[in-house]
Amino acid sequence: MDYIGNEAVYKLLISLTKDETLQFLRITEKTLEDFSVNGERAYQPPPTSAARRNGQRTLFRPFTSDSAVGAKIIVTPPPKPDGTKDPLHGLIILLDGKGIPTGLMAAEEITGYRTSMNAMVPFFWRKRVENIVIFGGGMQALWHTRLILALRRNEVRRITFVNSSRERVDTLIATVSRENVARESDCEFDFISSTDADAQERIKAHVAEADCVFCTTPSTSPLFPASYLTERSGTHAARQPFIAAVGSWQSDMIEIDPALLHYAISAQGGINPITGEATGVLLVDDRDYALENAGEVVQSGVTTEQMVEIGQIIALRGGNMQCVSDEQVVQTNRFVSEGSRSFVYTFNGIQG
Repeated sequence: MDYIGNEAVYKLLISLTKDETLQFLRITEKTLEDFSVNGERAYQPPPTSAARRNGQRTLFRPFTSDSAVGAKIIVTPPPKPDGTKDPLHGLIILLDGKGIPTGLMAAEEITGYRTSMNAMVPFFWRKRVENIVIFGGGMQALWHTRLILALRRNEVRRITFVNSSRERVDTLIATVSRENVARESDCEFDFISSTDADAQERIKAHVAEADCVFCTTPSTSPLFPASYLTERSGTHAARQPFIAAVGSWQSDMIEIDPALLHYAISAQGGINPITGEATGVLLVDDRDYALENAGEVVQSGVTTEQMVEIGQIIALRGGNMQCVSDEQVVQTNRFVSEGSRSFVYTFNGIQG
């Protein structure tokens, strides 16, 4: 059994064509559907994590299927004396159904790719994706950008990064630009330094115009106040962006203002895709894990009834789950593609 390092994993993933990327998207959809409605939840051991006083965080994620078993270990290093952090590192171990080891690979690129791909499932449903804001500048921000352009490159006009380090974002943009030379993308990139005096004013302006907002940071406080969206005006007042949050995987980590979650679930005229009720809901991949470990969910007090799993949406749209009426499917398709005040997606669950 050979060990596959990050460089080899990267070369495999970055060389995928759009059709091959779409195939991985469909596999991710099937995995989410199997987890939520086809009984696989019962066979997945709960993930666990450990946080040390020095700031080190470790995630342990086991997973099983009828043909393979595995586990992933991810370590987020403690902060350095100057407050900066080294990138996370980890390992994925794979065994066949008999317990015989079949694979050993570095987890960094795989984690970046697969976590970003989870967020791409509802992103791919969206009708408008011209203007995108990404909070962060690390591995998750990089793979989100790669997959956004791989899946919707001809529709994306601008991606704005919000981060404290211009050097880090410049490196990210240079990497993506180099990778996309042959892919004919007309996307423009912008940068907002979160430490500048006018940062909040610029963030507010960009979020107000955004079609999609991706939060990819280990923040322990909201990245922007809910008012930036709840008080939208002009041509953007009638719709809200798709929001994905992947950074919070412990209860003290939070990226989205809890007030924004309450704003979303209190909406009238929205749609609960499962019950058919005209109210707002949040989309998650694993509601049980989110209830205990997603800072946004924990700190906002959102209940199980106010969340719908993406796997349930996939099953409903594919005709694999009973629904109240055909109109429910029509409304659900509108809900996930166009969004409204009722649509906020917070990914904080399956971290496999």
